Amino acid sequence: MLKSRGFWIGIAISAACVGIFVFSSDVRHPSKLRHAFSDVNYAWIAASLPVYYLALWVRTVRWQYILRPVKKVSAIRLYPVVIIGLMANNLIPARAGELARAYVLGQREKISKTTTLGTIAVDRLFDGVTLVPMLLIVGAFASGDTTFSIGWRWFTVDLNLAGLGMVMSGLFGAAIAVLFYLTLSNRGQKQLHTLIHRFAPASVKPKVEGLIDSFLEGLAALRNPLHLAAALIMSITSWTLEALMYYLVARGFGIHEGFHIFLLLTAAANLVIAVVATQGGVGAFELVVSKTVVAFAATSAAGSEQFKALSEAYAIGLHAILLFPIVVIGLYLMWSMQFNFGDMLKGTPSGDAPAPGADAEAADRLLRSAPAVGGEHV
Repeated sequence: MLKSRGFWIGIAISAACVGIFVFSSDVRHPSKLRHAFSDVNYAWIAASLPVYYLALWVRTVRWQYILRPVKKVSAIRLYPVVIIGLMANNLIPARAGELARAYVLGQREKISKTTTLGTIAVDRLFDGVTLVPMLLIVGAFASGDTTFSIGWRWFTVDLNLAGLGMVMSGLFGAAIAVLFYLTLSNRGQKQLHTLIHRFAPASVKPKVEGLIDSFLEGLAALRNPLHLAAALIMSITSWTLEALMYYLVARGFGIHEGFHIFLLLTAAANLVIAVVATQGGVGAFELVVSKTVVAFAATSAAGSEQFKALSEAYAIGLHAILLFPIVVIGLYLMWSMQFNFGDMLKGTPSGDAPAPGADAEAADRLLRSAPAVGGEHV
């Protein structure tokens, strides 16, 4: 992991985001930060944790529905796998947690890794189908400036939430269209195999075709309207619960805004860190959360320096609550199951079977190109 170029690129981007957050905020003034944290009501924080893990449970049930055409697996057995995947996403950039989730499930349930990645692709697309409308609909009716600056001095960019929603809806729409086309159209599958036959090196062609077939098998849930409807209901429920968790943490910090602000915040923060695929979204998450709270807050003190410092402390505290317990629990589960990062992130486990060398490298590139959306810690 430490030898991965992507890992160090993620560290660099995270460090840059943290630097921008620190130098563009009151975080560099410890006294203001201590004051904001000194008044936290930790009863609200404690109440938020069961809500968050309930949201993850509902998301696990969603994945269970998507997996059903491949294999029926109980939600109790899937839940630790989801936690391990989130832990890996929080520690490693470039959505490597999806590879970890596929590996662990494959080893525990004897399911092909590439087939599992197909189900994860569908699972993550439901995040986009939920978060993008949430951002656009709530943003359209919330009173506040949907465009605000993020940065420090000469390095400043304007984040437009409506524009973010439109861009992400285009990306998700294209991904959904491609997956449905590949799932429901024999012609689409034949075209894909034709491309592989024409352009893939002869040495890896049979293996890559086998991996494609395994991946398409994981998309089988797209053929079942009942499974799709159940997964959509689970997705809306889980993200609403996560927004409720954000709301409860805000109450603990003394931020008393309407629940709709936290629906908007949940969508914006998780869509942004899906684009900035760094370790746990560190830095980017804090920037978006603190700026969104200030931009849409309805309180008379919203523009004050005190409220700005409070929003920044809230962003830091919220992210810590989202990250640290998942990392600790995920590492414990990983070690208790006798897995390690090297095993989980290697190209292909036993059962997917590409040979060493070029074949394994081709398989790894295919697996890492599987579509994934949503936040790093969600």
